[in-house]
Amino acid sequence: MSKFTEELKKNTPSVDTSYRIGMRVVKTAVAVGICMFISLLTGGMESVPISSVAAIVTIRPTQGETIRTGVFRLAGTVIGGALGIVAVVIGLFLPYYSNGLFAVVIPLLLIVNLYLCNLLNLKDSCSISCVVTIIVAANVYVDATAGEALAFTLLRLRDTFVGVTVASILNILPYIFGKVVEFSNGRKA
Repeated sequence: MSKFTEELKKNTPSVDTSYRIGMRVVKTAVAVGICMFISLLTGGMESVPISSVAAIVTIRPTQGETIRTGVFRLAGTVIGGALGIVAVVIGLFLPYYSNGLFAVVIPLLLIVNLYLCNLLNLKDSCSISCVVTIIVAANVYVDATAGEALAFTLLRLRDTFVGVTVASILNILPYIFGKVVEFSNGRKA
């Protein structure tokens, strides 16, 4: 028990009074604000959480990490969405699906999901892909058609794309702006 207590103490967060708000925090907040405005203009309130979360998850300390995270996020959304549609289609043909059989089908599809992500060397997409499978399978009502599931998935993919794109642009802008300033000052860009 003392080893557990030691580990707990060692891994318990503490207050860092030296922390100052940095550029990544500002870029994240601005990205979320932009995503919210774009979502309200294009998809309504339903799109706000998906695009905003995509932006938050995508922004990383470096431009390269941001792009990489965005690519994996989009790939996971595509795979998860496709398997979510499969769950909806299975539900159309499987008796008792809506009475609880979905609790067997969806976890089996998650095994397929994780297998595909690992097979395609998209290990960083595993979590989001599983989340999207569950979101599509659970949020498209049980009597939905495959077309309705596809439409729902495409909207979520669009929302994710908005968040990833906004985050990527905001994270790259300071770099581009810095190169323009260097160039205008006579330095090589």
